[in-house]
Amino acid sequence: MRLPDSEKSRIVLIGSSRYESTDLPDVPAIENNVSTLFDTLTDENTGIIAPENCTTLLDPEGQSSVGELVACASEQAEDLLLIYYAGHGLLTAARRELFLSTANTSPGLRLPFTGVDYSHIRDACMESSARTRVVILDCCYSGRAISGTLSASESDAIFFNQVQVAGTYVLAASPGHAVAKAHPGDRFTVFTGELLRILREGIPGPESLLTLNSIYKHLQSSLRASGNPIPQQQITENSDVMALARNAAFGHGIEDREKSETVSPGAIEINSNPLSSGTFIDDAVVEVPRVPRTLAGRDELIRTKPPKWDYLLYASSLRLGLESLNEKWVQYEAGRSSRSRHMSVAQLCHYVDNSLEKLQRITHRIDECLSTELQDRAFENPADQANPDLIKRMASNLVGVYEDYMDWAMAIRGIVAPHKAARLIEMAALIADTPVREVRTFIQQYFYEIDALGDRYATSDAASISINLKLEITLDQEVLDAFLEERRNLN
Repeated sequence: MRLPDSEKSRIVLIGSSRYESTDLPDVPAIENNVSTLFDTLTDENTGIIAPENCTTLLDPEGQSSVGELVACASEQAEDLLLIYYAGHGLLTAARRELFLSTANTSPGLRLPFTGVDYSHIRDACMESSARTRVVILDCCYSGRAISGTLSASESDAIFFNQVQVAGTYVLAASPGHAVAKAHPGDRFTVFTGELLRILREGIPGPESLLTLNSIYKHLQSSLRASGNPIPQQQITENSDVMALARNAAFGHGIEDREKSETVSPGAIEINSNPLSSGTFIDDAVVEVPRVPRTLAGRDELIRTKPPKWDYLLYASSLRLGLESLNEKWVQYEAGRSSRSRHMSVAQLCHYVDNSLEKLQRITHRIDECLSTELQDRAFENPADQANPDLIKRMASNLVGVYEDYMDWAMAIRGIVAPHKAARLIEMAALIADTPVREVRTFIQQYFYEIDALGDRYATSDAASISINLKLEITLDQEVLDAFLEERRNLN
């Protein structure tokens, strides 16, 4: 991760807050979006770019002013090129081409003649010699533009097919089928307001810089939990490692989330499951290899059985299982669904109630995956007597819990129900979000701890090394409260 070179970077902040057309409502908050983003990104102490290299354009009258600014920045940028737009995003009726609105934009047949064709911005980014190119869009398709003719997945595909540029990171305020929000009276639009909060307050933890990737993860988590549209991203060529700010919360402790042990009486119970990876004791110098990253490497590990091979095998199997689900993880992170089923409100409530019982069963399987008896059978025997099939199965079962959590949430998101039930669907799906991330984090942490065993032996003066990890499954209290409230409202 790195900060951009201020002198070789260019940022363009465009905001369209006022419109001549009565079909496009004014969004006064966008003016604050632009001015505060400028102040944040150019701050003398915490900013990333000199003020003279960050240009703002508020309420452009037409295409030419936007085009001139974007083209000039694209030509000058050598390190970071960042284009931000906030305003109404519209699709043409015939070809579903994305246009960004300006003060004189008119929807309908006049849109191609009065709006900014996004393909021109995309082309300018593509032709720029900037090392990293970033496009941030705080806009949406209006209901008039899509007229209910596209499904969520279709409109998302159309949207990202148009915005994606090789070597460019694209961050959008909402999926192609959703409406980016701006609440009357609020200082900022919802998406940009949360982006600004993260840039200014930081993210508690060990990272000194806020990369695009870390910013996106926290945007997605906070906006999803508050019931707002879920932001989307497109990454090419590792463009997400660029930092947009110094982390104001660097080194701060991460506050514990509020947690609950039940959703409703008898619906779901959440358990804690300890896993100790053991105490390793040796009288002589031990050379422990790295955890195998491939199936072939894992097979070789089983054949040669080096020191601590049983722990290495478990870590390798967990890692390989996690990587096999990378595509599903990306879909889950983006808020995608696995299938679509039409339900009435009553059917939805019944389905959700039954699904909570299934979620409970998934959680209880962790006890089976990490039971003391199973751990003793897998790791307490002499290494030459350990059963590799048992160890691989133990890892596979835990990875299976991780996948089942994602499948559970994606199945709920795939339900098509009356509009008034939309928030219940999202809040229900979010119940599994914390467990998904806790299992994923545990697997990653176990891998890194075991992978570093050799280094720890080499640098430790002690005759033994102890690694103790704990997988604790919890629920987010705010999500639970929101779910229960929506469930009661629909009774």
